[in-house]
Amino acid sequence: MRKSLGLLACAGAGVLALDSLLWWGGVQFLEHRLASASASASAGGRGGAAQSVGCPVVFQHKERGGWPFRAQVSLEGVLITCGVSAGQGGLSYAVRHAVLYLAPWHPLTVQGTLDGGQALAVQAEQESAGAEKPGYLLLKTDGAPVQISLPLRAALAGTLLFHTDFLHLVPQRGVAEAHPVTARGVSGKLVWNGHADPQASALALSFAAQRALVAPWADSVGDVQGAVSIPGPMARLAALWPSDDTASNSPPTSDVGNLGGGESADGAMGSTPKDQSESSDHGVTDPPPPSVPPSSPSGAAPGYAEILVQHVGGRWRGLGISWSGRLVMAPGGAPLGETWLTLSNWRPFLARLQQDKTLNPAQTALLSKLTDQLEQRTGGTEGPLSVPLQVRDGAAQLGGVPLLSVLATLHGVSLSGAGAP
Repeated sequence: MRKSLGLLACAGAGVLALDSLLWWGGVQFLEHRLASASASASAGGRGGAAQSVGCPVVFQHKERGGWPFRAQVSLEGVLITCGVSAGQGGLSYAVRHAVLYLAPWHPLTVQGTLDGGQALAVQAEQESAGAEKPGYLLLKTDGAPVQISLPLRAALAGTLLFHTDFLHLVPQRGVAEAHPVTARGVSGKLVWNGHADPQASALALSFAAQRALVAPWADSVGDVQGAVSIPGPMARLAALWPSDDTASNSPPTSDVGNLGGGESADGAMGSTPKDQSESSDHGVTDPPPPSVPPSSPSGAAPGYAEILVQHVGGRWRGLGISWSGRLVMAPGGAPLGETWLTLSNWRPFLARLQQDKTLNPAQTALLSKLTDQLEQRTGGTEGPLSVPLQVRDGAAQLGGVPLLSVLATLHGVSLSGAGAP
């Protein structure tokens, strides 16, 4: 009996030792991956203007945990800066709290959780004359924790999967600033390819949401889906963010870098195999603005960037809406291109709007004009309706009517309390 108990104790000790060894190896793997991102960024910066710039990762605090069932690294105050290429501007991404872990039930991927406020900003850029273009915020988000899945090994090409129960997107620039988006049941996939040529996608995003509400509309859009891609090479992405000459919300220099003053990814840290007991920070959702370090002096313009909108659509009050097309952006310019708006089940929808007595005379006249134009275009045939939307200098028109006027009419209908189907 004693012998059996002794053997059982030895076996248990061996299992614990093996589990601790695997845990330690997993933690070291995660730390090495974080450190390799910063190392590749530093090497890229020294390699010349033609080489790619990596994405250094800095943070305020790091702690190991997850033992015995998973290897986990928790990061606080995370800041990632990604340059498109040496000599060109790039992006900064900040998140309050991030957890990366390896688990036996996900053997081929790195799983993670992003919690607290997040922010996306354009980095400051040094011009050839020595002047500096300031950085500025593009987007802030908050909501439920975002679950992510990353490739096991870092590479210039890969896929990131994400999903969350609730997401609030607050644009910080342009017309979109007045239209924050609240979405529920969000999931999607981001694909990147650092080797992409003009015939391949450097970035591709597909997403879906059960419902989305765009302010100031009163009604939400259901069954939201979209797929957008940007052909390579990566250097062309710099054309997506304009110069900040007209920016009114650039982060003050005194507020910049609040997340970036901590350890780098290869800094020293503790090594206790215990779960971190962390206080929840749900009460504060907006992180400090991402740091916007200056890039190298600019060389030649990277050229225009293409945005291929395969489809972005949803369903509102029975009306199916889908937008697709091709947009082009030159550095410092506004998007232009040819796109199409496809409407399904549009006849019953327009009939309901015309029968609604809550529209004012101006809105009724605009709706009648639009309906007449659509009837002439389709010749009275049934089926989905495809309407060309020309985008010029960032402005779009629908059937010769400014799109913003159409949206204002629909917004008025929404506020009027017209009955939904």
